[in-house]
Amino acid sequence: MDNTTETAPGAEHFAGLDKIAHGLRAGLIWPNRIAMVAGGIALAVAAALIMVDVVMRNLLSVVVPGSLELTGLLTILITLAALGTVEIEGSHIKVDVLLRLVPEWMRAPTVAGGQMLAFGIVLLTAWQVLTQAAYLWRNSIVTGVLGLPEWAFVGAAAVAMLLFALALCASAILAVAESLRLAQVGTVLLLVVWIGLAAAPLGWIFRPDLFPFDLGRTGQGVLGILLCFGLIFLGVHVAVGMAAASLVGLALLISPKASLTSLQTTTISVISDETWSVVPLFVWMGLIVVAAGFARDLYHAAYRWIGHLPGGLASASTVACAGLSSIVGDTLSGVYSMGSIALPQMREYGYDMKLATASIACAATIGVMIPPSIAFIVYGMLTEVSIGKLFVAGILPGLLFTVILITLITLRAVLNPALAPRGERSTWEERGAATRSVWPVILLMALVLGGIYGGFVTPNEAAGLGVTGALLIGVITGRLTFSAVVNTIAQTLRLTAAIIVIFLFAMVFSRFIAISGLTQKLADFVLSYDLGRYQIIAAILVFYVFIGMFMNALPALILTIPIFYPVAMSAGFDPVWFGVLVVIMVELGVVTPPIGVNVFAISAVAKDVPMYDIFRGVLPFWLAYLMLVLMIVLFPAIALFLPSLM
Repeated sequence: MDNTTETAPGAEHFAGLDKIAHGLRAGLIWPNRIAMVAGGIALAVAAALIMVDVVMRNLLSVVVPGSLELTGLLTILITLAALGTVEIEGSHIKVDVLLRLVPEWMRAPTVAGGQMLAFGIVLLTAWQVLTQAAYLWRNSIVTGVLGLPEWAFVGAAAVAMLLFALALCASAILAVAESLRLAQVGTVLLLVVWIGLAAAPLGWIFRPDLFPFDLGRTGQGVLGILLCFGLIFLGVHVAVGMAAASLVGLALLISPKASLTSLQTTTISVISDETWSVVPLFVWMGLIVVAAGFARDLYHAAYRWIGHLPGGLASASTVACAGLSSIVGDTLSGVYSMGSIALPQMREYGYDMKLATASIACAATIGVMIPPSIAFIVYGMLTEVSIGKLFVAGILPGLLFTVILITLITLRAVLNPALAPRGERSTWEERGAATRSVWPVILLMALVLGGIYGGFVTPNEAAGLGVTGALLIGVITGRLTFSAVVNTIAQTLRLTAAIIVIFLFAMVFSRFIAISGLTQKLADFVLSYDLGRYQIIAAILVFYVFIGMFMNALPALILTIPIFYPVAMSAGFDPVWFGVLVVIMVELGVVTPPIGVNVFAISAVAKDVPMYDIFRGVLPFWLAYLMLVLMIVLFPAIALFLPSLM
């Protein structure tokens, strides 16, 4: 008899576990709301502070005292405020490819084990941050300019981590309850195994002598990478997978104390870095632009000019995505905005919905090339390459990709007019009126790109200017209400928390990889084969196509850059050029099965279009990505010309 169908003795006694979990989540509602309010206030203050500092410095040559250190302290509140809320809502980034393939009796205990491991890792992090806060308090350490007590802000970070840990605890209890509710012997046995597997990494952090294998430094580095990817593909939080592998690896390589100290110092240094304010500020600006309806104006203007051409409606959405990308740093905003605006019109004109949905899913990826780009920010933070140069380097590739997509759409529509019929031709008066309506986007583009390219502001200062400009324009034009602004702030905090927690533990992972010496050995190994430059870059790009099939863009970037960047630099590639290529390749993954986050997003908008059809529609657009990559490899000046002028 299959033991997976037998009833586990006593399983019914655990049916009340879910009530405990829901009670714990209910108890976290108000603390999380207070944290969100604190984060929202900090976000508004940081944007205002940056705006004032930029104006005072450029107009009056006066620097606001302590503006950088205060922005850094506020960044702690901004980046961590929504950690617990995001966990309760189930929005932290995971890769559940393997989990989808296994039966429910195996899936439930696997999820439970992953959540227990996550709870242990985050609780350990909260403890280390709290230890640092206590040290700062005992020694009365204050900031250098304003004399603010650092312990208060670090203590707030510890509280945010504790709320995250408690939310993970509730999730773990719910997963255990779900496993026991299945009342199958196989499930219970697997749950016991997973409890042991979750406890093992936590035990090795404190007692590395209990590790069952005697591995050299390189072997421990390889094992750490395998452990990291294994945990992530089993559905463990991406951030937790990196943290567990890093902490175990550092404990084995050096000592438990060094492992915990690395966690403590790296956590504080990352979340208190004022440079990270660029992420929530650019995200906020993009959400304001979408909420104010500027994205709709962009599409209508593009439609008035090219809607009458073959495939004109799809091309108009591509142009609108490119324009939206200049003020929005992520792809999903473009998918949701253009999907809700353009798809109904394309459906009305009888467009083939495979082409319609796929064109929007692919056009939205322009958002990672034309600045501001969160992907470029992450790459720059990981490699210490100038974010300003990366932003500028993405402009020409982004515009080139726009042209390639429009050309591909037009050719397909010419060859098969039934795919994408022409829209109506607009009058010159209609075109002029539509063009005038996009002045807010043009102004914001000038503030952000003009400020960075002209050297007047840093990327995070440009983000502060952009947020202030978007708010003022939205209020003056009557397109933003107070409730809409509050909603954009809350959504900004959620998106920021999901991003920052990955990067926070990625820095620990990078330190572990560096100490293991694995990257240098990998670089030496690759160079020992005397491969040509194009062979090396081709191998790296092929790997990105593969990993993009199973992982979203951001975690793929964070996981692989510490490994491949040293190899690329040893081979003599330009770091800015390599960054542009890598960002394009990880973005290819968002339209590649089986993950394809952009495909999932457009599927949520076009509910009647099967996901299989959308993926089929995307396949011809792979040609556009390949053409773009080939042109940048053969003509590096496409990415390097504008940065060379800075």
